[in-house]
Amino acid sequence: MKITAVKTFLVDGGFRPWTFVKVETNEPGLVGWGDCTDWGSPGPVAATVARYAEWVIGRDPMQAEAIWWDLHTASVRHMGGIAYKAMAGIDSALWDIRGKVLGAPVWQLLGGKMRDKLRLYWSHCGSVRARHAAALGLPPVETTDDLRRLAEEVVDRGYTAIKTNLFALKDRPDATPLLNRFTNHAGDAHPSVIRNAELIVGTFRDVFGPDVGIALDVAFTFKLGGAIKLAQALEPYNLMWLETETFDPDALALIRRSTRTTICTGESIFGQQGYRPFLERYAQDVIMPDFAWNGITMGKKICDLAHAFDTLIAPHNCHSPINTLVSANVCATVPNFFIHELDVDDAPWRDDLMTHPFEIEDGYLKIPDRPGLGSDLIEAELLKHPAGHYPHAR
Repeated sequence: MKITAVKTFLVDGGFRPWTFVKVETNEPGLVGWGDCTDWGSPGPVAATVARYAEWVIGRDPMQAEAIWWDLHTASVRHMGGIAYKAMAGIDSALWDIRGKVLGAPVWQLLGGKMRDKLRLYWSHCGSVRARHAAALGLPPVETTDDLRRLAEEVVDRGYTAIKTNLFALKDRPDATPLLNRFTNHAGDAHPSVIRNAELIVGTFRDVFGPDVGIALDVAFTFKLGGAIKLAQALEPYNLMWLETETFDPDALALIRRSTRTTICTGESIFGQQGYRPFLERYAQDVIMPDFAWNGITMGKKICDLAHAFDTLIAPHNCHSPINTLVSANVCATVPNFFIHELDVDDAPWRDDLMTHPFEIEDGYLKIPDRPGLGSDLIEAELLKHPAGHYPHAR
């Protein structure tokens, strides 16, 4: 059995592009699907997949680990970033093929599942409807009353946790978000920015009560001092976590020591070597590996490394439906799994792309038992939704 082709598909994901990888073999009908979605640079990632295709065509697709490390060696002078994302898309597709050949789910190949379902949190809760409601056909979130109605919907639909972002509400012009987009800023937490965070988090907490988890994602928006101010200001709300990023593990460790707020980080880190200094310093309570950017081969190793440092994992998963399945298969097998991300407010055609859409009940994702990742994509449906332009996607 040999790999005969590696193809990419750039697909409209509603408010971000999805990048799918299809690995074909010389066995009739045997293909694998992967995900290497990158919100900002889908073209360069797809081009790198095409370059790597030259090196893997003709190889045995069952050799996922060997192919990972061969690509790693070939890319050692430009490791991380776009290289890792391209490698991850191919890697996940190879695991999908392995499962199909062996007649087993990927989680079975990784050691067997520890759980039958995964607790979900509703990601971009509020921010998608504040920024992309018209494109997705959703009710907009423009005021605090709109936000309260969304919070009530979360409870009615059975979700026990959400993640939100900073965004403006028209009835509170005194509460101004500092957005992590394409604008250079000092990264301080001005009082108006603190008010914005307290308004959004406080509105959710008021509706949810004490038991529903609330995470706030501010990415790289704040520098050290600003992140500390924000974390301390949010202590009364008992966040599930504050998600703040820096490439300085000592700075993050200082943030964590300066607050009672739970700290999460890691979506922008690559490989065990990238995560190790953060774990060694116990710089965070939860790490967030992205399996569309680290693949299954490396993603499982990162989870196991985190377990050695007594640290929970909650995968970064605001990409495509294939990455949801990739993440679910890994999370089924690791003892330090905490909670799984899902964009509930997603492209309305998401399920149309899948031969077997997700099974979600009361805020939990059922882990599929089908061979491979658990679903194929329907190529004709992918072609109906070519990727467009996504200004200021985040």
